[in-house]
Amino acid sequence: MRRRGNIWVWLIGLPLIFWAIAHWGFHYYVKFKLDEAIFQAAPQAAIQYRDLETSLSGKISVRGIDVVPVGTDQGVSIQAAHVQGPDAVSYLLRQTPGLGEEGPPNKIDVVVKGIVLDISGEQAAKLDRLSESAGYQKVDGRGVARDICRIGSGASFTQLQELGLDKLLGEMKFGYQYFPSSKKLYADFDIDVQDMQQLSLSLTLNNVPALDPQKMLGVMLSSFKASYFYSPEFGQKVVEYCAEKRGVSPQDYKLLLVDDAIREIETNGVVLGVGLKHALKSFMDNWGTLLVELSPPRPVGIVEVTQLPRDQVAEKLGLQLAVNDALVTDMSFRILEGMSLIRHKNAAGKKRKKLPPKIEYVWKYKKVPVGRLSRYLDHKVIIKDRAGVLHKGILSDISNGRISILKRVSGGKFTAHLRGSNVVSAQARVRVKVEQPLKSTPQQAAAEKSEADNAQTAAEQGQQTGG
Repeated sequence: MRRRGNIWVWLIGLPLIFWAIAHWGFHYYVKFKLDEAIFQAAPQAAIQYRDLETSLSGKISVRGIDVVPVGTDQGVSIQAAHVQGPDAVSYLLRQTPGLGEEGPPNKIDVVVKGIVLDISGEQAAKLDRLSESAGYQKVDGRGVARDICRIGSGASFTQLQELGLDKLLGEMKFGYQYFPSSKKLYADFDIDVQDMQQLSLSLTLNNVPALDPQKMLGVMLSSFKASYFYSPEFGQKVVEYCAEKRGVSPQDYKLLLVDDAIREIETNGVVLGVGLKHALKSFMDNWGTLLVELSPPRPVGIVEVTQLPRDQVAEKLGLQLAVNDALVTDMSFRILEGMSLIRHKNAAGKKRKKLPPKIEYVWKYKKVPVGRLSRYLDHKVIIKDRAGVLHKGILSDISNGRISILKRVSGGKFTAHLRGSNVVSAQARVRVKVEQPLKSTPQQAAAEKSEADNAQTAAEQGQQTGG
């Protein structure tokens, strides 16, 4: 009887012991990797989390996440991030050389819930300064600050605050699944900024030999779908805001916005046909949902796409476009040969409407008194000491006669401290306002290009000098 009892102990006890080892081994392995990633990110941001939960099914949940970028006292809070991958044993074996398959797992799903970014009070201006110091203001490649009223630009946090928002709320999810036997890869991505906009992408690729970027040259596109939703209520707020800023009526601003969008597209060498122009006007007039879908009759290789005759691109890729569920039937467009051209098409007998003089900004280094450096906290600076050494970086603190500069190095960032009495000169990188006068129609295209080039050059010089 005693021997039989011992058998039951082994039969029940061994699986329990194995389960406990696998469960806690996986948990501590994930915790180690997570803490290691947080430590590596420390020069850029302070990251904390409240709770970590793992299961043998391969699900990882991290709750109560706070991400505070360096130079700010408040950042992004995340309610929870959930990651679903292979089961814990398979994952651990994959990470053990010689025991499992190498490379990333064949399936991953990530869901991030409850993303909150506070932009109330002075926080909006702080976030704008942080974006500028990190170089994110160059969203359209021209070195100009974010401006929600410009085509191809983003919104500054200050502008969003002026539009009545005190925080941004969002959710995000993405994932992929790879089938080695059929060499197919499915991927999707969704991001939702509450009450503003939503973007959903899905992609199917054929002939994928492995999840290795170096082996992706021969992959073939099977399908692609992009759905973009822009809240009509938010869009109307933006139109009224920008119209007031520009001194025109909301309806006139919409017309000017469409014209600017068409010119921007033509600058990149694509001339839209009547149907696509009408679709663009309809979307920017009403906002809502814009759907772009590629469904080639047969999977097409990336190299093959570049070699397609230009008048067959839409047909061979199975291109479809819909605006608020209305299918666009005229998909004609033309790709310009050689240099991109800007066309200014106007109705016969009508004069082109123009915006009032634009106020733009360029970035320049300005000499400032050492005693007033405290006014330029979080700005890029160049400081010269008595030995003639130039210190370039972000001014992070001035206290007790000590000046602290955050510098970038190959391995990350570090803070250098200088005695104020040892500083002989200082420069701070600031925005300089440039008011652009109205120009006649024949001069406008060349002038716009010159202005953009000047702004780009000034911004690049500032970045090079600022390190």
